[in-house]
Amino acid sequence: MGVLNRAWQALYRFIADANTIETGRGERESLRAAGRRFSRLGERVNEWMEEAQRNSDKLRREAKRNERRSKRRALTLLLRQLNARQRQEFRAYKYFHVIGGRTGNRYRIRVDIVANIDVLRGDGTVKHRLCVGPSGDVPVYDVMAAQLLHLQEAATEQRFVQQGNVLSTLPEDQVSLRTTWIS
Repeated sequence: MGVLNRAWQALYRFIADANTIETGRGERESLRAAGRRFSRLGERVNEWMEEAQRNSDKLRREAKRNERRSKRRALTLLLRQLNARQRQEFRAYKYFHVIGGRTGNRYRIRVDIVANIDVLRGDGTVKHRLCVGPSGDVPVYDVMAAQLLHLQEAATEQRFVQQGNVLSTLPEDQVSLRTTWIS
């Protein structure tokens, strides 16, 4: 915004200066002087715009760097919460299994933003999916860590599952979503 304000101020000074040009000079000379001033103004506006672009690029790079850093921290936190078998599963398949703390239900938490919790039957097929997560821009691994903690804790599992949106699976998904436990 400061760049635009400076540009308008410079334009105002240019117009004011043009009005004060001595009338004793020839018209051609007055126009040349005004053209030179306008050219200098254009150069300064270009400099300001380039500076603003550099600052914008710098801020964008910094935001990407911060986002990558937060994802790495979130992944580290998630991996610390998983046991050895879950970590092995997560590294191999990008999901891990959780046993419900109160109900003993089997859940599979996948790396996904929406409906990433599969509620499993005894044979490993998906009974239905749950969509439970925070609102806002939270790294996916932080969401998965919170889901893991809520599901394996007896005091919070039932309430957490009740808060989720239940999504049914398609019949063809039943075969393709069979799960294998890594022992």
